[in-house]
Amino acid sequence: ERTMNDHIKYQMNQLSEVICPRITYLKDALRSNEGVVEWTDAETALTAGLYHLRHLSQSWWMILSYDVYSRTMGILVDTLFSFYLNEVMLAKDISEPACMFVSTLFRDATRGVAELFAVKEELGESMKEAAKYCKMWNKFHAIGKFMNMSIADINMNLSEGTFRDVTGPELSRLVTAVYEDSDKRRTLLHLLANH
Repeated sequence: ERTMNDHIKYQMNQLSEVICPRITYLKDALRSNEGVVEWTDAETALTAGLYHLRHLSQSWWMILSYDVYSRTMGILVDTLFSFYLNEVMLAKDISEPACMFVSTLFRDATRGVAELFAVKEELGESMKEAAKYCKMWNKFHAIGKFMNMSIADINMNLSEGTFRDVTGPELSRLVTAVYEDSDKRRTLLHLLANH
């Protein structure tokens, strides 16, 4: 067991080395109104991170029990998700084009990760399986969806539970970063502060 834990920590460090240097400036680049090199770097880092996980998957799939494989992959996927979530959640200003970029990037990430948990050919089933083993899945998925929502959509999704894994302060920071000051934004921020 200790050897497996050491190996997981090693792989977490490997993911950090593959991803983090390429997304260091992403939070600041999200204010841009057009694609910038930092966006391309974030896509490249995601591709590299998913490639690394697929490579591990091929090695581990046949030697680990399904439960151990899934829990281990879940830990590594959470590591990948946390790198991107940290950058997006710390952004002070996110432009509309950047919202579309993040939405697409997060969608691509969830689809790529779902392939690691593919027990059937159907993407929806693989996503459900990934969500079962990745503790950050719902939060990552919700933030990705948020990036493609209006304030009215956010209000509706709040009542539907879409953001149940996102804290009020986190959601407030995103609302402040994405939307210009308005009555609707102030009302939503007030709702979040009192929830």
